[in-house]
Amino acid sequence: MKRAEQRDADEAATFRLLTADQDIAARLIAQHDGRIANTAGDSILAEFPSTVDALKCSLDIQERIGALNENVSEERRIHFRIGLHVGEVVVSGGDMFGDAVNVAARMQTLAAPGTVCLSDAAHQIVSRHVSIAFEELGPQQVKNLGPIRAYLARPSVEGVTAAIPSVHRAVEAYLARRFYQLCAGALRTITEPEGIEPSSLGPLGALNDLPEADERHLAKRLGLPLKDCIRLLRRLQAKGLIERRKHERRAVLAITDEGRRLFFTLHPRSIAALDRVLAALSESERETLRFLLARVIQANETAVYEEPGWDIGRRVGEAVARARDAPEL
Repeated sequence: MKRAEQRDADEAATFRLLTADQDIAARLIAQHDGRIANTAGDSILAEFPSTVDALKCSLDIQERIGALNENVSEERRIHFRIGLHVGEVVVSGGDMFGDAVNVAARMQTLAAPGTVCLSDAAHQIVSRHVSIAFEELGPQQVKNLGPIRAYLARPSVEGVTAAIPSVHRAVEAYLARRFYQLCAGALRTITEPEGIEPSSLGPLGALNDLPEADERHLAKRLGLPLKDCIRLLRRLQAKGLIERRKHERRAVLAITDEGRRLFFTLHPRSIAALDRVLAALSESERETLRFLLARVIQANETAVYEEPGWDIGRRVGEAVARARDAPEL
């Protein structure tokens, strides 16, 4: 599998999009019992125990990436070519070598962007088990191996992802809920294995930057109601990630060595996870999103802090519960 085309000058956004595409491919390869032997630049070399599984995985990859491209501007879309062959390989250090790898690489160069090209050997096997219309490309020259007949397979034109319901596109509450679920889900995959919540990264990062701070200072820095911040800090203290100290006759909090280690381990992973969520956006679109979100947050937090008797934690919790429990339309 190899990227076929990339015309975007926005290198940072393109890299995020490429990473998201490669993550899609890696997940699908694992789901189809494949093994990635090598990744070099924008390419992936993988092996499968079944040629049929290899083809199904390849078409799934092209469908998923095609669905992602539908939400990306034309000039930023990335397309991949995939080549398939069946044969003996030499495995060394986990990597694969041999004529079979060379044939698969040649098939990849013959594939049109967004398609899968199969050698005659692979086609003979899969054509007996799948009902796919193959396009014959005829004999193709392979260096040192002579001509090999090649066939092209295209993914389903129907795609694999359902469109967002029109009512969701028109109602901010539905979009906000679904966006929250995407971001929270991405962060949970990073934090749950460590036994902490996604919200724990905020205070760990704040205390990593500050030598010492009290609860009120941290609550203001994190944009949290004081009582919610105290509950979160107590959970982190119970796990030994932060500790309470005495400083000039007052109690302050500081990050522990274990807390600092965990933060430096998880922080880049969390940034990468959120980058994948936002991979469909260009750099300028991401900047616009940040600007608009900051405006909404600032306006609402200013309003709630100025209203007497407003219980921030309770009201926000009720709003989230209402959005979560709203019926799907």
